[in-house]
Amino acid sequence: MTVSVILLAHNEAASVAAELRAFHREVVERIPGGELIVAEDGSRDGTRERIAELAREIPLRLVGGPKRLGYRNAMLGAIGASDRPWIFLCDAGRKHDPADFWRLYELREQYDLIVGRKAHRTDQWHRRLLSWGLNLFLRHYFGAPVRDADSGMRLLNRRAVAAVMAHPLIFRECSGSEIVIRAIAANLRYAEVPVSYAQRDGKSSGMPARKIPRAIGWLLSDARQLRRQLRSSA
Repeated sequence: MTVSVILLAHNEAASVAAELRAFHREVVERIPGGELIVAEDGSRDGTRERIAELAREIPLRLVGGPKRLGYRNAMLGAIGASDRPWIFLCDAGRKHDPADFWRLYELREQYDLIVGRKAHRTDQWHRRLLSWGLNLFLRHYFGAPVRDADSGMRLLNRRAVAAVMAHPLIFRECSGSEIVIRAIAANLRYAEVPVSYAQRDGKSSGMPARKIPRAIGWLLSDARQLRRQLRSSA
């Protein structure tokens, strides 16, 4: 089954070329009809220019534009650009090993959405604590069997895409988690498999600590809205 491999990139000029070459070599070239799409989201460090240069070396499609859309909209735009039966989403930054794609792909006959659960994490302790708290909240609030719903590595088929796109996404942060919750609510088959996870080289592009309280407030508000919507459509 053919796949669109989508990398989501923002300010990754130092590593994006090597990472795209690795995904093309390790994944796309080995799947007949596979394609590589890069969702570049308004970078200001030359990322888009590096991708455009690389497009003369390996086949890829560059989507997005110079204006920042935000993670959620950049991701949805890239999904909309694909017509393949399966979509593989991965955050750029060399945090994920392209070889781990096959851990997810081998389960494609049994599941509609497979998420790569980050194992042996070495990133900042507060990020690990926030991830633990987020998944604990999702398990109790939505009754969802999740351990790493917001992971940056996931594989989904057209059934899952239809469930995700049926309504506009609500979560202002953690949109990956909302995709999982919507898929589970639609009775789609969900699984998580452990994958490696590396600390990003250089400065983290994650949420600054000063913005965490606001993000938690958004999460609580958005989760209430999502639960009401899911209950009303059940």
